[in-house]
Amino acid sequence: MFGAFLVYTGIKLFIAKEDESFDPEDNWAFKFMKKFFRTTNAEPHGKFFMKIKGKTYLTKLSMVVFMLGLIDIVFAVDSIPAVFSIIPDPRDKLLIYSSNIFAVLGLRSLFFLLQGAANKFNYLQQGIAVVLLFIGVKMLIEKWTHIPVWISLMLIVVCIGSSILYSIFKDREEREQT
Repeated sequence: MFGAFLVYTGIKLFIAKEDESFDPEDNWAFKFMKKFFRTTNAEPHGKFFMKIKGKTYLTKLSMVVFMLGLIDIVFAVDSIPAVFSIIPDPRDKLLIYSSNIFAVLGLRSLFFLLQGAANKFNYLQQGIAVVLLFIGVKMLIEKWTHIPVWISLMLIVVCIGSSILYSIFKDREEREQT
């Protein structure tokens, strides 16, 4: 199931357009909070909740914190297939749990770092998509064949490295043409 999810994510990431921007008001979590909770657009002055005429309202700040928490959960769930692709023995629970804890603690920072890198390296997104596709396919075929960890790590380094180098090359080429 996780392998199929990674293949789907890889394909979606590979064909995504660069112009697509994130609009929080189109997010399902934002719509859920607007539908089931009282919300306000009033300036929160650092507060998560506001009382207006005796009723409690969620502020935009609390909605942002809630959405960031959901992103942490998505990152944690997303890291599970990556851990299982490297640690094939599910009995090694300490390693699996600790890697997911570190994923929750560090992936939000890594996400913003990658977002900045994706803006600088135009083809990094495609390199990451190929890595996701590889890990997903590897998980799907694991029952029939075993791909050594060193091959997986080499492929990841080659995909990310070549996408960065290609981005630098194309950027330099475009600057020389102008």
